[in-house]
Amino acid sequence: MNTSPPSSSSESNNSSRLTPLQTHAGIPSLATTRLRRTTFFSFVFLGTVVGIWLMFLMLDVDGVTWYEAALLAVFVPLYYQLNVGFWTALIGVWMMNRPKPDPLDLNRTITNDDLEAPLNATTAIIVPVYNEDVTRVFEGVRAVYNSLQRTGKLEHFDFFILSDSDDSNKWIEEEAAWLELCRQLNAFGRIFYRKRRTPINRKSGNVSDFCRRWGKRYRYMIVLDADSIMAGSLLVNMVRIMEKNPGVGIIQTFPKQIGADTLLGRVMQFAQALYGPAFIAGLNYWQCGEANFWGHNAIIRLAPFIEYCALPPLPEKVPFGGHIMSHDFVEAALMRKAGYAVRLLYTDEGSYEEGPPTLIDTLKRDRRWCLGNMQHFWLLFAKGWHPISRLNFYHGIMSYVSSPLWFLFLVLGTVTASTGQGMMGQQATFAGQLLLGLTVMFIFLPKMLILMDEVLTGRLFKPFRLRLLTVVSSLLDTFIFAFMAPIMMIFHSQFVVKTILGQGVRWVAQRRKLGTGIDWREPILTFGSTAILGLGWGALAFFISKPFLLWISPVLIALVVAIPFAIMTSSTRSLQRFGLFLTPEELYPPPVLQALEEHLDEVKDRPKMQPELEQRFGLVQVCLDPYVNGLHVSLLRRRKNPHHSREYFIYLSHKLISQGPNSITSRELTAVMYDADIVTHLHYELWSSSEDTLAPFWKLAIRQYNLIAPNPFIHLLAQKEVAA
Repeated sequence: MNTSPPSSSSESNNSSRLTPLQTHAGIPSLATTRLRRTTFFSFVFLGTVVGIWLMFLMLDVDGVTWYEAALLAVFVPLYYQLNVGFWTALIGVWMMNRPKPDPLDLNRTITNDDLEAPLNATTAIIVPVYNEDVTRVFEGVRAVYNSLQRTGKLEHFDFFILSDSDDSNKWIEEEAAWLELCRQLNAFGRIFYRKRRTPINRKSGNVSDFCRRWGKRYRYMIVLDADSIMAGSLLVNMVRIMEKNPGVGIIQTFPKQIGADTLLGRVMQFAQALYGPAFIAGLNYWQCGEANFWGHNAIIRLAPFIEYCALPPLPEKVPFGGHIMSHDFVEAALMRKAGYAVRLLYTDEGSYEEGPPTLIDTLKRDRRWCLGNMQHFWLLFAKGWHPISRLNFYHGIMSYVSSPLWFLFLVLGTVTASTGQGMMGQQATFAGQLLLGLTVMFIFLPKMLILMDEVLTGRLFKPFRLRLLTVVSSLLDTFIFAFMAPIMMIFHSQFVVKTILGQGVRWVAQRRKLGTGIDWREPILTFGSTAILGLGWGALAFFISKPFLLWISPVLIALVVAIPFAIMTSSTRSLQRFGLFLTPEELYPPPVLQALEEHLDEVKDRPKMQPELEQRFGLVQVCLDPYVNGLHVSLLRRRKNPHHSREYFIYLSHKLISQGPNSITSRELTAVMYDADIVTHLHYELWSSSEDTLAPFWKLAIRQYNLIAPNPFIHLLAQKEVAA
């Protein structure tokens, strides 16, 4: 089911098919790239080698035993990862404070004359959705649309909401919300909606479906997530940058987290705002034209993307093989393999997203990401990749494999302590102290430098009082992340093991707001075994050695208090009144975010329905409201064989009317909603049947309808237009 696509653009798409051999605009020079990477990886190599040598001196007292050799082997990739993060952040701080701007900054390619010049390319903005909060999705589209309209360049952009929702209630709500949004904004022919009948290959399949159907009509595609927000000025500038740099295939922005309503969400939102720019500047320094694509808040040159970035199936079976889940890394590597650069756009304004509200939601998201990154193991050994693309795959895998390695390191440390080996003699003691000091420096020095930079320059906040509060917030987030890291280690280790053992993961909608609050049973059941592990490990460490217990106690304490920590960080009590964990977007919201909040506040004032009806809002709409019923029927494809399974569908419709929605499965309900004649029949039967033949659900729904008559359900969606 889809709306009519736009007519073919008069511009030729051939101009976008320039190959990198014809122009190198946007591709960093080989000399600059080699100099930067030689500098960066020399520092990484030096720091890693020093750490390995000190670790060897610690262990090599009376010869290296098998478990000490294993300890050293595990230590090597962990210390490499630590050095990569340290030098990325350190170089990023230097890049932010260097006297001259970064010559690789893509923003510098746009001149003042370019800003005044007309756009000569059409761009599709796509929003893939899957069982999302319909109001949030469409109000986000409204905010981006209006922001683009204020730039005066709206005519060069089209919006596509691409739905894979398998919840029939969400599906109907999306249709009604799309029609009302188009009506209110006068955006017919500018905002399009498509519902795939079969969600093949998840999000990447949805994007591929769009590219096959409409990709040749556009020169560029901007990909948004369901929770993404981007300012119109940034969208226009991204198109201008692509026009000036035809050698660039993908430009990835830095999406800042917004809208957090829990303690953990606010801490992560604050940490990203404070530390994120330095890491992005550091990544931009050494990744150059081989940056990563994160799947959203990015612009893509469509012609090479369609031609070169089709995803191949992996060998073996799901979950290690099959369809590629983390498609973004692979698409970036394929784009670079084709000769086009993948670049980071160094800007911290105009690109936004929402994050998971609780620790449990973070782990659910990481479970999917872990599976996707582990699949890249096969791609490490494929032919034709650029070396940095291969390194990006490795870093993605290590972002999860480092957890079981860290866990194994602690286990081997426990074995070593139980034997009384290690840390004996003056040389070993000195090496251990030096290694500890070096490790602490690698962990905390970038954070201290970023804080000093904020206090001295006020990049986030001009008032000095807010800068001091930022220092306090940073100290608190260090405490919170110190408790969070061991918990994540345990669960990420489980995720890696489950993936290796062949356990897949189900595709579910992501919770972006906590809503009514956390159910205490969930963290108790989730983290109960973690707390027991911490207690048992602590008892073992006590009997092994008091100094060893002291050394490992930060990890064990975090595991023991995992349940109260998860509950506490899920609290929605605001810390904003104390000035803690503030971000610039909260104090000085940009127009696009301010508009989003205003529209969402208006929607909150809509008349409330019974919880049972609210849960089935889409079904109630399509069955009772003639406006929504007609809309849904008009968007359905007519069945090729309307008499096929007709009796079965009529049986399901009678069961739905007489026994209520819970009497049929979600799959049966979806099948009913795909049949135009049955949907029309349901509307007629519900309004013409006597009350004693209706299920209690429908009696309640009709009473609610009559209370807000004459047109209640569409009124709930259209009231924003009345307010305007």
